[in-house]
Amino acid sequence: MHFWRSIGTGIKYIWKTINVIREIILNLIFFFTILFFIGLIGLINNPNGLSDTPNSGVLILDLEGVIVDSTSYDQSLYALSKKLNNNSPDPTRQNSLFELTQKIAQATNDPGIEGIILKLDNFAGADLPSLQYLGKYLTAFKAKGKPIYAVGGYFDQKQYYLASLADKIYLVNQGSVSLYGFSTNNFYFKSLLDNLKINTHVFRVGTYKSAVEPFLRDDMSVAAKENTTRWLTTMWNNYLNSIANNRKVEPTNLVPSPEIMLSRLKAVSGSMSEYALENGIVDEVLSSYGADEALNNYFHSAPQVSIYDYQLNPNRMQSFNKQVKSSSKPLIAVVFVDGTISTGESANNVAGSDSITKQLRDIGKNDNIRAVVLRINSPGGGVYASEAIRSEIKVLREKDIPVVVSMGGMTASGGYWIATQSDYIIASPNTITGSIGIFGIIPTFENSLAHIGIHTDGVSTSPLADISVSKDLSDDANQLIQMNIENGYDNFVSLVAESRNMSTEDVDHIAQGQVWLGEEAKQIGLVDKLGDFDDAVKKAASLAGISDYVIDWQKSETSFFASLFADYSAILPKSALEIIYNQLSQSAQLQQHIALWDNLNDPQSRYVYCLNCSDIN
Repeated sequence: MHFWRSIGTGIKYIWKTINVIREIILNLIFFFTILFFIGLIGLINNPNGLSDTPNSGVLILDLEGVIVDSTSYDQSLYALSKKLNNNSPDPTRQNSLFELTQKIAQATNDPGIEGIILKLDNFAGADLPSLQYLGKYLTAFKAKGKPIYAVGGYFDQKQYYLASLADKIYLVNQGSVSLYGFSTNNFYFKSLLDNLKINTHVFRVGTYKSAVEPFLRDDMSVAAKENTTRWLTTMWNNYLNSIANNRKVEPTNLVPSPEIMLSRLKAVSGSMSEYALENGIVDEVLSSYGADEALNNYFHSAPQVSIYDYQLNPNRMQSFNKQVKSSSKPLIAVVFVDGTISTGESANNVAGSDSITKQLRDIGKNDNIRAVVLRINSPGGGVYASEAIRSEIKVLREKDIPVVVSMGGMTASGGYWIATQSDYIIASPNTITGSIGIFGIIPTFENSLAHIGIHTDGVSTSPLADISVSKDLSDDANQLIQMNIENGYDNFVSLVAESRNMSTEDVDHIAQGQVWLGEEAKQIGLVDKLGDFDDAVKKAASLAGISDYVIDWQKSETSFFASLFADYSAILPKSALEIIYNQLSQSAQLQQHIALWDNLNDPQSRYVYCLNCSDIN
């Protein structure tokens, strides 16, 4: 009787579990059905998928969120997201740098577009090379005799970089402009790990390989501070000179010493808007209504077209909205390595080696693709994943398909490992690169488990067969892992030496985990030329011997459910906590730490990663 009662209880639990799963599935089906019908209604009302907003008038660069090289979200779903979120701005929105620049390039020669108004209050930023690349297209727009105006209630340093390109900057009453300098900060966890009784075993090569410092220290080492101070100061000077040149004023007038700044601010009774006006940072201080009236008068009340509603010409060969399936012209493929380099598929902020190697193999099978531009924007990742991509590039070059690397805001550690196999490397002067070093990290939890009364014991045929996260590492295991790390560093240095025609001694001198800016990397031989993405495309065409070509923008293929989740996560309303978190100055650094831990999947626990290449504030 007891036996059958147990069987009955088991069946009840199984049925309850099945019922819960059934309800979850039905709710998901119901949710996606609603979204489908909402999209269907929109499609019926707008069968061409185009906005009802006129495609002529004044182009409004009303950016929301961040600018990235390659977005993992379907941009068309953001319109639905806006409706579901009551048209509130989305600080997490991703904007494709190259789609934006192509729209501005089209607007430059579009007789229907009279000018551009920059409204950047909801723009969360981009790395400096991306801002400079976007600025290049805004400058070309102005060169056509079309004006650019900027208006806002607050400009941070990234917003102000774009605003400085405008013919006139309007600041709203009681507004401000924050121009103080660059800073970079990181989180350090040694005390936390000690409190949790986690034993962190770290293996590294490189005096400046500071990626592991957060797990070993509660502060930045002197060596890391010296290295970071060098390149951060150079980047700030580059930024300051750029905005001063755009505004036609002296850099010291825009950003004086703190003592002078406070003295000038005191002279205007602490008014940040008056201070900005008096020092030539902005041109006029008006009410929000007054600024709108001034712009309406200048453009004779022409219709305003959001950058999101402005449609690229579908016949435009380099349109990001058009997949190039076949073409009579030769193709230059653009492959993105964007985010932490890891095994598996690409996802948001993750450059999956499986996805990227598949793209490269498919490119090798396409006789119409004559060259490749590898756009890298990555702090690095696992050795195994980085080497898988590098090896695939080598195969392409053996097929006489030239590969040119275009470095974005960051091409460090594993990103540079991949770049060594290219024919040519082009970096922005402000690209963060180098960090040629390697480390391994293995946390063990024997003390944490013992603290709560759990212990591990057993037997093994060898100390090396008994490596476990629940036990301390033996001396033999420590030696084995350290030698493997040192071997990885030697391989890294050899790859760089061979590709850059340098001796291993010379590479070791500039390696050791040191971080360099692009302009420094050019001087020491790590890159071939300073330039941008357009320069990389031209170089690829030159190496391939072609002049009339089409750009084939590669997009990673992901599984159905991964794609579905990525797309609809862009639609779902954002919680107040998520919005606040994304506004925190150090959220990017925390996300880097999380990305690192989430992608610690290298088979030999060897990582070429630059955690100190953090977000610049």
